[in-house]
Amino acid sequence: MAFTSKSPHTCEHCQQITLDLRDNNSITQLSCNVEEAVAADQAGCPLFYAFINSIRKKIRLNDGLATRRNLTFTIRYEIENFPDHPAALVLTVSETLDHENRHVSGHVDIIGHTRLLLWTTGGNAASIDITARPYELDYASPASVQFARSCIESCQLNHEGCRRSTDDIMARQGPTSIDFNSIPSRLLQLVTKDSVLFVKLVGQGLLSTVPKETVSKDGYAILSYCWGGPQPVQLTHDSIDNLGSGIPTSRLPKSLRDAAWFTNEIGLKYLWIDALCIIQDDAEDKIREISRMELYYGQSTVTICAASAAKCSDGFLMSREEDAANYSIGPIRLRAKTASGTIGSVQALDESDNFNIKRPQEPISLRGWTFQEALLSRRILIFSSRHLYFTCTVANAGCGGLEPMLKPRVMTSYESRTVGVNTLSGLRDYPVRNIWDKVVDDYTIRQLGLATDKLPAVSALASSLIPMANERNQKLVYLAGLMIDTTDTDNYFWRTELLWMVHQTQSARPIPNGSPSWSWSSLGGRIITWREPQPGNWSNTDDVQLCKYGVELENEIAPFGAVKGGFVKIRTRTKNLDTITGLKYRITTERDPVTKLVNPDHTVLVLSPDTEERERIIHRGTQGEQRVLLVELIPFYEKIFSPAGLIVTHAPNSDRYVRVGMFEYQQPDYQTAAAVIVRKALFDESRFQDIYII
Repeated sequence: MAFTSKSPHTCEHCQQITLDLRDNNSITQLSCNVEEAVAADQAGCPLFYAFINSIRKKIRLNDGLATRRNLTFTIRYEIENFPDHPAALVLTVSETLDHENRHVSGHVDIIGHTRLLLWTTGGNAASIDITARPYELDYASPASVQFARSCIESCQLNHEGCRRSTDDIMARQGPTSIDFNSIPSRLLQLVTKDSVLFVKLVGQGLLSTVPKETVSKDGYAILSYCWGGPQPVQLTHDSIDNLGSGIPTSRLPKSLRDAAWFTNEIGLKYLWIDALCIIQDDAEDKIREISRMELYYGQSTVTICAASAAKCSDGFLMSREEDAANYSIGPIRLRAKTASGTIGSVQALDESDNFNIKRPQEPISLRGWTFQEALLSRRILIFSSRHLYFTCTVANAGCGGLEPMLKPRVMTSYESRTVGVNTLSGLRDYPVRNIWDKVVDDYTIRQLGLATDKLPAVSALASSLIPMANERNQKLVYLAGLMIDTTDTDNYFWRTELLWMVHQTQSARPIPNGSPSWSWSSLGGRIITWREPQPGNWSNTDDVQLCKYGVELENEIAPFGAVKGGFVKIRTRTKNLDTITGLKYRITTERDPVTKLVNPDHTVLVLSPDTEERERIIHRGTQGEQRVLLVELIPFYEKIFSPAGLIVTHAPNSDRYVRVGMFEYQQPDYQTAAAVIVRKALFDESRFQDIYII
C-alpha cells in the first residue's frame, strides 16, 4: 500500500510505540521478538519492514532457528540540528549471544541499522520539537510566498558569497544594492489598478524610464523559462507603445502571468522577461541585450525558474499532487511525547530520491538558452514538477520537506535539488579551462530552437569567465566556443581545447552558423571534451605551436556571439591516413563520455569522425581514395592516450584544411613493449609544417 503525508501509515503494530522527544538519544525498546517483528513486516507495517530489511542478509528469516535468536529492536531519537540535519530515528537490531556461541556469553552485536527522518504537520503538538513539515504542494499558497521571501532575505543578509561585484562573476563580493550599469535597459513595472495586476514596460525607447535608484535599492526579479514555440505577446516595434502604456497580466501567457503574480507577491515591483524586454524584430537590439544578460541574471535579486513548464502557456503555479513514489519507507505516523509533556505525533520516512537525480529531467533542463541563465544567477526559485526549491551560490532549501531552511552545501555533487538548474558556485574554485570544459559537456546535451543560436545561447556565460581568468593572471582568448590560454607557458592546454569529440556520429550534424570546423559550435549534438591530464614529464619543446588564430565576428558588439568564420595556423607534423593500413586502428562512431576507452584489451589507433559524412571521408582516406591527414597535437607520452590530434582533409577549392574528426592512440593499463614502440613511431618519418584549418 502507498502512503503520503496526508495519509500516513498507521497500524496496530506501530501504534503501540510512543517515542520520547524530550531528550536527545532517548531509547525506545520494543517489546517484541523476532517472530512478532516478522509477522508485523508481513502484515505490511513499513516500520517493521525497515527493521527486518536491515537484517535480511545476515539472518535466514524463513529458518525456524531464527526465531530462537535473542534479538532486540530499539529506536533511538536524534534531536534536530538545523540547518545541518532534521530530527531522525535510528532503528537498531541487536543480538545478545548466549553460551552456545563461540563468543563470550552476553556479548551484544548490532546486526541491523536503519535511519528514518522525521517531520510533523503544522498544529500538531509535536511541532514544538520538530521543525520539518511535509512539502508545500500549492506554489501559490501563502506558505510558498513566505518561503520565497524568507530565503531571499536570509541570503541577502547572511551570504556574503552571494553578493558579487559587477566586474567579476566569481569574486562573489560587493554591495547588496545593484550597480546602476547592471540594471536592464527595460523592465516590466508591476502595477495594481482596481485589484487587477498590470505590467508596464519602462526604459529605453519608452516614455517612462527605468527608475535606477529605486531598482538599485529594491531589486528586480528575472524569469527563466521555456518558450516552447512562438509567444502570443512579444515586444516589437509595433507593440512597444502598447506595452509602455501597460497591459493586464491576464493577457500574458500563463508562465509569464505566473511570474508577474509571484514577483508582486514577494514584494518586488520590477521584472525582466526576455520576450517583453528585448525588441524581438530588431536584430541590433537582440545582440546588444543578449550581450548584457550576464549582468541581468547575475545582478537580479532572484531568478524565477519555471522548471516544470515545457512552453510559455503551461504555467508553473498550479498545485501538485503528492506522489507516494517519493518515499521508499513511510511516511509512518508514530505517537510521541513532546518536550512539554503532551502527546503528539510525528511521521517517519525515507525519501527514495532526495536529490531527484533518478527522475526525468525538468523541461527547462533540456533547453540550451536556460543553461547559462541558471549558472549566471546568484539566487534561484525553482518551481519544479515535484516541489518548490531555493538555491543560491551558498545553500539550498525546500518549501517543506527535510531541508526547510537554507543549508550550506558541503560538496559540489548536488548543486541544487533540481538537476541542471544551479548557480556556478560549485565550479568557482576550478581553473577556468576546467569550468569551460564542464560547460561544453553539459551545454551540448541540450536542445536549441534555432541551431544557429549555438554560440549566442552561451555567450553571456563565456564573457563572464574572462574577468575571472584575468584575476588569476590568465589571459584567455575566446575563439568561437574555445577558451585559448595565451599565458600557458607549458604550451599544452590550447591543444586539448581543439581535441573535442562527438558522442554519437549519427546524431551529430553540421550547423550552417559560420563556425569553423575546428570548433564544437559548428556541430549539433553532444560533445565530449578531451581531458587527458598533462603528463608529469611534459616538455613544451616539442615544436608543435599554435602560430596564428582568428575569427570573424558576425557583429562587433557581440565578441562572444556568432561568427562568420575562423582559422588556426598550427606548426606540427602530419601523416597521410592511407599509410596506417599496417596498424591496428578502429573507426568508432560512438564515444563513452565516462570511460572514453574503445578497446580495454588492445592498443589501438582510434579514429573518431565528427559526422556520418565525415566518417565516409575518413574511410576513403584509409583506402587512399581521398587525401586525409592525421595532425599531431599531443606527441607520444606513455601514460596518456597519445599521440592525439585532428583528422583533416582539404577544404573544397582551397589549400586550407577542414576538420573531419579527431584521433588518439589508446592503450590498456598493461601494454606490450611492441605496442609502445608503434605508438612512439607514428610521426617519426613526418616533418614539421604549417597547417591552416578553417
